[in-house]
Amino acid sequence: MSDTTPQNAFTLTDADINFSAVLALACIIPGTCVSFLTLLAYSVVVCFKRSRAKLDRVSFRLMVYTLVFNILFGIAYAVTPASPGVLCNFGAFVVNFTLSLSTFFTTCIGLNLQLVLIHGVNGKKMEKYYIAATTILSIVLNVPTYAVHQFGYNEDTGTCWYSNTDPRLRLKWIIGTQSFWITLAATVETMCSCVVLGWIYYRFQTQRITSIMIKVSTRTKPQLEKARIGSSDNVFRPVMLVARDKRYRRVVLRIAMYPIVSLIVNYTTVILDLNMTVRGFHTQRDFNLLILDLIFYGIRPLAYGVLSITDPAFVNAVRELRGTEVNRNGHRTNSERTVTQLDFASAVQSTADAQGAVSQYSKEPTHGSIIPGNTEESGDSGTECVESGRGSVHDEDLWKFESQL
Repeated sequence: MSDTTPQNAFTLTDADINFSAVLALACIIPGTCVSFLTLLAYSVVVCFKRSRAKLDRVSFRLMVYTLVFNILFGIAYAVTPASPGVLCNFGAFVVNFTLSLSTFFTTCIGLNLQLVLIHGVNGKKMEKYYIAATTILSIVLNVPTYAVHQFGYNEDTGTCWYSNTDPRLRLKWIIGTQSFWITLAATVETMCSCVVLGWIYYRFQTQRITSIMIKVSTRTKPQLEKARIGSSDNVFRPVMLVARDKRYRRVVLRIAMYPIVSLIVNYTTVILDLNMTVRGFHTQRDFNLLILDLIFYGIRPLAYGVLSITDPAFVNAVRELRGTEVNRNGHRTNSERTVTQLDFASAVQSTADAQGAVSQYSKEPTHGSIIPGNTEESGDSGTECVESGRGSVHDEDLWKFESQL
């Protein structure tokens, strides 16, 4: 029983239900439209053969799946009537089913990022497992729940959601089929992103890969040793990558944005859902929290729609259509190419190979370049410069690695 007094007691009226429904529409429609327009832009760009190859990325396809189910979520969220009936029951099922699919596909993006960059797993081979696991889990969580009539009109909140009249049983169904799994998905996504960011910091805090340029002395071994100690122009001097190159800073920012959005949206809705179920719905404050909950559910498609617009693969494809892409030989036409996670991983391997070559050269008192490829004299510095993207072996390795995903 509630211990509320007549002064703070709250009764949900038809006006309150209509207000919450209108507010939910106002929040969900913009995000659904943004997601739909972004998906439409994807469809237009993929129609051109010139830009299609840029979109052949597992993470991009996972983003497309997320967009599709966010759009379906938004549509179901908007058209489900806030009144008892078959449409309310089915609408609640579709909302929760599409919510699960979009959440799990977003988690797969973070998981794929870690598996590909750190563990060297082939993303294309994993893609079918991402799809199968996400689909099966969503079906298992939602279809039985709908079959036993747990979705329907909630008399307490005036919404189509979990409808069991026993608060304790409703809480168990919410935790077991939604809250726990959404929290787990957001947590896994955050952990994967943190692992990747930590790996980037650890891997690149002593490496410079802005253009994967390696400078070594072309003289004898004693001269090379002297150059290492006394000259910063004739050696491969480590420089922290993230602090130097804005392209890679954008990659780091993008890696961090997904878990940030997931934590804000998913954790907030889970906490508010559980709070309403545990505390009940008795005061004006409870109604205000319900409105806040509906707002966060509504802005979900907008948040992921905005993120999808800035997807590196999509940006590169658009620039390719505009003729501003960096070509395979590394020469810019009009602008720099946005670095994707795959370029990042390729750069890692290229630099590791380069450092190994420098180490091997330091043990051999021979003359000349340490790595085959086109070289350029650097004036009076007495060095040779081997650049990625100008005929070097590293350029070929980068493109071969990208083609694996």
